Amino acid sequence: MAKLKVKSGGGWPAIRYSFRMGKKAGGIFKLYRALRSSNTCKTCALGMGGVSGGMHNELGQRFQVCKKSMQAQAQDMQAGIPAEFFENTSIEDLAKFTGRDLESMGRLIQPLYLAEGATHFQVINWQDALTKLLENWQAATPDRSFFYTSGRSSMEAAFLVQLLARQWGTNNVNNCSYYCHQASGVGLAQSLGGGTSTVSLEDVRKADLVV
Repeated sequence: MAKLKVKSGGGWPAIRYSFRMGKKAGGIFKLYRALRSSNTCKTCALGMGGVSGGMHNELGQRFQVCKKSMQAQAQDMQAGIPAEFFENTSIEDLAKFTGRDLESMGRLIQPLYLAEGATHFQVINWQDALTKLLENWQAATPDRSFFYTSGRSSMEAAFLVQLLARQWGTNNVNNCSYYCHQASGVGLAQSLGGGTSTVSLEDVRKADLVV
């Protein structure tokens, strides 16, 4: 069996990775300021210091940040995708992009609309997007409705969405993080009795062996 080679688990490779993410985010100091903000990790929602400010771990130690969180932060700080891109790139072309290609394109900053039979996404303004949303919503029924949100949204936004859905008459509410981890949550609960990790950072620090 080939030996797995870790390329950037720590040390200088990890530092070089940090600079690459800084370049992606528009500058290393810009990324540093964002990572220091009072926020939770964009991937695990645990680390990054919370209200105490970023770059703290759950034990309160300074300058602790995982690479996954840095990657997610850098993604959100990329420039917006210009409208011309969608005019020149068909759905068929987009289907050939890898996950990394799509991630490196930038951020969606305008609503996209795909008309029936169209080969390209169309960039529309927010008023048109809200009008189309309202028209389709009014034509739908609660039992045929599904509210799907971003796992990166705030707790307050998630609360309002589920409240709106229940007022509409459905409990079909989900977000990308919950949907992604439903299978693992069920598996962990059946095998370990809990739907999430049972290991704390302090456990890892005191362990003699981590596999």
